[in-house]
Amino acid sequence: MSNSTPTMNTTTYQPVPFSKPRGPLSQVAMVVIPPLVVFALFLVLYTWVRSGLEPHRQFLMPSGSELWHNAFALPEIRYELLTRALTTIGIALTGLAVSIPIGILLAVIMFRAMILERALFPNIVAMQSIPTLAIIPLIQTALGFGMLPKVLIVAKFTLFAIPITLLLGLKSVDRGIIDLFRLQGARWHTILFKACFPSAAPSLFAGLRIAASLAVISAIVSELFFLAGRGGLGQMIINSKIDFKYEQMYAGLITATLLSVSVYIIFTWLGNRFFAGWHESGAPQT
Repeated sequence: MSNSTPTMNTTTYQPVPFSKPRGPLSQVAMVVIPPLVVFALFLVLYTWVRSGLEPHRQFLMPSGSELWHNAFALPEIRYELLTRALTTIGIALTGLAVSIPIGILLAVIMFRAMILERALFPNIVAMQSIPTLAIIPLIQTALGFGMLPKVLIVAKFTLFAIPITLLLGLKSVDRGIIDLFRLQGARWHTILFKACFPSAAPSLFAGLRIAASLAVISAIVSELFFLAGRGGLGQMIINSKIDFKYEQMYAGLITATLLSVSVYIIFTWLGNRFFAGWHESGAPQT
């Protein structure tokens, strides 16, 4: 009986080469084509729904030519859209300027002590769940009908995402990094600013992108409740609806959508610029 040593077939595997980086045109196409396809599908859906309306009701959904000739082609309407858009974006950015530092502070406080997280987190969720319509009379009684109530509503809408995402990022920091700082005798604020914040920054910017996209929408919602004085796009939309100028109403809606998307893109670009050198969330997609 002979002993035979089993032979093993070994296969030499070659390294898989990385894909070549796309050219500028390919990168632009990957950014531009997907939203254009979705927009085209939306136009098809809009046209299909409009075609199903009775002829005497089709003014509720104006066609592209009607929207152009009765709204965007008129110089006075373009000027009104511009001035009201500036008012709306001013309210939105002011509300963000209030909610961002408050949201960051709340996240740091909840991260510092679990008892504070248990005390504050339910209240943040409860504040977000309260319908805006329910607190409008209280805001009107306390603050009137000026600029401050509109900013407060924007801050209410945009605050929730910031402490939630930042707190998640702070809790996700590698414990080994924190222990290393503690071995060196670092104080808590040093660990926070030099270890925790850099690691949680991508999560923070995710919350900022969400808040930025909600800022313009909430600014328009605030104008629907506070119509006193010179308003922005929200006031133009409601006034156009009351006067049965649906082309101008849709022009205001389109302008508001473009504003919201633009603010979101700006915050996304800022986040990618900050993290492109050291974090995978800011790396270009291949």
